[in-house]
Amino acid sequence: MATVPDLKERDLRIRRTRDAMAAAKLDALLIAGKGHWWTGRGYLRYFTDFFLWGHDGLLLLPLQGAPAMTLTSPAVAQRVAARGWVTDCRGDVYIVPRIVDAIKERGLEKRRIGIAGLRFILAAGSLAELQKALPNAKLFDADNLMDKVRAIKSPLEIKQEHELWDIAKAAMDHFGELVKTAKGTPDRVIASEVTKNLWAAGARDILIFMGEQPGVTEPPQGRPLKCEDKVRFHLEICGHSGHWCELTINCAFKEPHPLETKVMEDEHLAFAEIRKMAKPGKKLADVAATFNRVMKEQGWELGKPTTHFHFHGQGMDCIERPWFAQEEPWGQTQDWPLEAGMVFSYHPRRDVLPKGQGLWSTGLNEDIVITNNGAELLSRGWNHKWRMMR
Repeated sequence: MATVPDLKERDLRIRRTRDAMAAAKLDALLIAGKGHWWTGRGYLRYFTDFFLWGHDGLLLLPLQGAPAMTLTSPAVAQRVAARGWVTDCRGDVYIVPRIVDAIKERGLEKRRIGIAGLRFILAAGSLAELQKALPNAKLFDADNLMDKVRAIKSPLEIKQEHELWDIAKAAMDHFGELVKTAKGTPDRVIASEVTKNLWAAGARDILIFMGEQPGVTEPPQGRPLKCEDKVRFHLEICGHSGHWCELTINCAFKEPHPLETKVMEDEHLAFAEIRKMAKPGKKLADVAATFNRVMKEQGWELGKPTTHFHFHGQGMDCIERPWFAQEEPWGQTQDWPLEAGMVFSYHPRRDVLPKGQGLWSTGLNEDIVITNNGAELLSRGWNHKWRMMR
C-alpha cells in the first residue's frame, strides 16, 4: 500500500513555512502554481496533496488563520476542497480577483506579502493585476523562501520516494528482460509494455527516452529495435504521491569498448566519493569539484564546462531548486549549502571521451538524499553499469 499523507503532514509543512515567513517578517505568502510537468504544480501539491494535472492557481497562506486558494477551473477547485487540506477553494478563469477577495477578507491588503513562484510560475499579467488591486500592500519575492522550505523533505516524503523507486526499478528490470528478445520489435511496443505496470501502480506522468546510438536518446518513434550493440532506456516518473524519480538502464549486446568500461568504473568511483562528502554544510560546488577531481585523478581530460545540470533538486516537481551547472552563469546556479533531507537528481556530465569513435557515456542517473552521514541512494543499490544481454 502506498503511503498517504494525513493532516499531520500538512500541518508540519505549514508550520515550517510559517517559521520561514516569520523570520522574513512576512504577514502572508502567496504561492503560485500551474499544471506544468517540470516545475510549477508541486508548489500547490505541497500544501493541498492534490495532483494538479492542468490549470493555474494561487494559494494564500496567512501567517495566522486558514489558507485559501483559487484555480482557473471551478470544478477542479471543488475537487481540491474535497481532499480536505485546503477547504476554501474558489474557481474562476481570472484567478487574481478571487485571491484578492481572500486577502481582503483576512485584512491583509496593507500587509507584507511574499510571492512564491514569482520568477518561473506566476504570469506577468497576474502580477500586474495583483499590484493594481493591492496598491497598499508590500509585495516581496519569496521564491528562495519557498524553495528552501520544500527542499527539505520530511521523513514521510522520503518514504514515498523509496516506494516510487521500488516501482520504478521493477519496471526497468522488466525492460531488461524484454529487450533480450526484442530485436525487430518497435520501440513503442516495448515502452508500452514496460509502462503499463507503472500506470497500474498509480503513476501520474511518465517521460520516456530510448536510444541505440551514442548521445542520441529520444521518445519512442515506432522504430524496430536493432539490439546489436547497446540500448539505453531512461524513465522520469511522477508517482502516486506526486514525487518524481529519474532512472536509466544500460543494456549491452556485446562487450563495451575498454574506454566505455573505464569511464563507467571511474564515474562510479567519483559517485562513491561524492556520497561520502555530501554532508550538511557542503555546497553544490564542492560536490561538482569532487567529481572533477576524481575524474582527473583517473587520467581524464574534462573538456569544456557544459550547460548540463550535474545535479538538481527533485521532489513534487521534476526539477526543483537548487541546481548546479559547470558552465556559468548558465541556469544561474544556486550554490546553496546542503542540508539533511535534500533530495537531488544526480547526473553529472563532462565531455571526457574521445570524439569520433562512437563511444557511449555512462548514463549514470540516480536520486540521492542528503543525510548527516553523507548522501544515500534512494534506489537502494540500482545497478547503473552495462548489463550484458545474454
